[in-house]
Amino acid sequence: MSARNAAWQTWSLAALSLAVVLASIALSVLARSVYIPCSWGASTDVGDLLVTLPFLAFLIVGALISSRRPQNPIGWICLVAGLFWMLISS
Repeated sequence: MSARNAAWQTWSLAALSLAVVLASIALSVLARSVYIPCSWGASTDVGDLLVTLPFLAFLIVGALISSRRPQNPIGWICLVAGLFWMLISS
């Protein structure tokens, strides 16, 4: 894999994860005025959104490592772990 191709894939995954975070924030703000039954397990608290913010560190570190050193598996692992955490938590 070329360095340019790896950097493109890395920043695309990071942008996808950030889009998921921004969409979950926007939907949480919009859902604050809607009644959600307790049996659904959904919450509109701000604290639930703040839990996802530390996992952005996985995205940032993974994107930086994999864009500069595409052969290093740690960068890709951090990037994919951050993406999965964003998908799970939103």
